[in-house]
Amino acid sequence: MTDLNSIYAAEIADKPKFPAPTGNLDCEIAIIGGGFTGMMAALTLAENGHDVVLVEADVIGSGGSGRNGGHVCQGWPNDFHHISRQLPADEAQLIWDAGMRAVDLLRQRVQRHKIDCDLRFGYLHAALHDRQMQELLAMRDEWQAKGYDHLSALDNRDSLAGHIGTNAYVGALHDANSGHIQPLKYLYGLARAASAAGARIYEHAGVTALDATPDTARHGASTKGIRNKGTGTKTLSLANGQKITAKFVLLCGNAYLQNIGTRKMTSRLAPVTSSVLATTPLSDNLISHILPHRAAVADCNTALNYYRIDADGRMIFGGRASYTNVNLGNVERDLKQRMVDVFPELGESETATVWSGRIGITVNRIPHFGTAGDGVFFVQGFSGHGVALTGLAGTILANHIMGQSRLFSILSKLRHLPFPGGFLRTPALALGMSWYKMRDYLRL
Repeated sequence: MTDLNSIYAAEIADKPKFPAPTGNLDCEIAIIGGGFTGMMAALTLAENGHDVVLVEADVIGSGGSGRNGGHVCQGWPNDFHHISRQLPADEAQLIWDAGMRAVDLLRQRVQRHKIDCDLRFGYLHAALHDRQMQELLAMRDEWQAKGYDHLSALDNRDSLAGHIGTNAYVGALHDANSGHIQPLKYLYGLARAASAAGARIYEHAGVTALDATPDTARHGASTKGIRNKGTGTKTLSLANGQKITAKFVLLCGNAYLQNIGTRKMTSRLAPVTSSVLATTPLSDNLISHILPHRAAVADCNTALNYYRIDADGRMIFGGRASYTNVNLGNVERDLKQRMVDVFPELGESETATVWSGRIGITVNRIPHFGTAGDGVFFVQGFSGHGVALTGLAGTILANHIMGQSRLFSILSKLRHLPFPGGFLRTPALALGMSWYKMRDYLRL
């Protein structure tokens, strides 16, 4: 299962290592999944004095949190009306404000725990044609009306030229409060902080079953400070035969929970394979021409390209999502061609490495929060928008258990449709995405 073949893993010599469990464990709160969501939940709970065990089936960073494109984006992954139309105005405002705090929360964690993760600000939402530019301008107006004043319109090629050296786009929005990060360094920093706060973290601890006993017997672990009490004992069975008992369980494995997620979860999540290419370091002169301010960039297509220059001067270029979860053809050649279509100057650049792995998407591209049994909570489906939002989600789960926030209760009311197609879900999804790709290609 390990996806740690990224350039990020290759450049980190001092990787934190955590043990495999050597016996049965008892805790107050068990967390399944060692990515951003699970680690932020563990850190938040441990800092508040709670007894937490976090288990990762492989090693920390082996999933999407450790090998994504590193883009740190404000807001939610789809137009906010997908959320606001389902909620009263006051609740919609709470959710909007929460989404706009996601990047600030990431920044605060980096500063508080002194995490060296190459955090850099500056982001371009790039339009390939006039319809996309008009949509970006409407987005700017909506966000500014809600008090977000970090967006600047680059609505012609002259204004765009100072930020990016390409003829691929007609304009862009520049977001001064979004940016990019080395995601695996950030995750390792969170893991060290959570461990230092008292969370017990285990690797190579795959969960094969989750059983909940609906009784009111007193659990061995203390629930001091927990207002969201729940009932019964939850038992996690591990692949090596060991058991973990807990009062609460948080399911934070996203696209890697197919074996233990409920039907409510798995029918509303589709795993998608996403790929990223890293070049060898580019010259400073070349970087100053193509991305002089080293902003991260994403275009507005449904099957988008997204890229950035990392701290070592490499182009980190992502795209080519596979909705069939089969990597057909030459991934490196395809990504390289996409990159050269934007920046012809990179035609002679060398590839350092290419990697792929699963992410999880929902039908409406909004994260799916919910309850999978009394005292069992989950969030999934960040739809490629997760570096900042997953950390917020983990904090929301933790605060819900501690009874300190309404956000989980509000977000869990949002309707999430199952993917159509039953056992044909993956082909149906691929067919639907083909229509959107054609729409983007024809600029409809």
